[in-house]
Amino acid sequence: MKSSINDMAFTERRRVPVRALLGGVLFLVMAIQGFRMESNGIAALLLVCSLWYLGMAWLNRNAGSQTLMILKDKGIWFFNADGLVPYTSIEATEVESYSGIAQMQLNTVLHIIAEKADTLPNFNDSRWKIFFKMPSARKGKGFRKHLVVFNYGGLRDEDGKNVDYENLEEELTYRIEKAHQEEHELSNSVYVPSSSANDALSPVTH
Repeated sequence: MKSSINDMAFTERRRVPVRALLGGVLFLVMAIQGFRMESNGIAALLLVCSLWYLGMAWLNRNAGSQTLMILKDKGIWFFNADGLVPYTSIEATEVESYSGIAQMQLNTVLHIIAEKADTLPNFNDSRWKIFFKMPSARKGKGFRKHLVVFNYGGLRDEDGKNVDYENLEEELTYRIEKAHQEEHELSNSVYVPSSSANDALSPVTH
């Protein structure tokens, strides 16, 4: 059974570099003021925070220039994975925001069926990307090993519109349920030869 679901591609909003730049400038002003008041310890800490924010803004300067995620026919493509995450490997999904620096990033969590964890692709990811709020998709480790977590600074659709995350979760749920239904139907159809050698193969459904 062939699905006719169209691909849906998503790019990143520019909320991370914009907010990081504003934060970096604000902390820099505070640091300069601290040095003027000879509060060198606090000023140095504020300067470190400023450099972190400014570094974050620089590293995310190209936000929105590449496709981060595509909902395809049979699975989800991520920009840093070497294959698809099959819909049939997912048992639940959460599209959520979480507490962070000025709520810069959101995430999508895919709960993977334990028996199908080996169907997941490999992800090219590193911790410094998380530290600087760069977009990343990765497999969980330890007690989170059956999760795929995708972090991003907001998403835009192919028309450049900001994504409604309730609609995104509904779309993911629809595609996942459809894939599981097709898999179930396929597994319940067994083809056996008929008694006549000239007859076509006949499907027998349990």
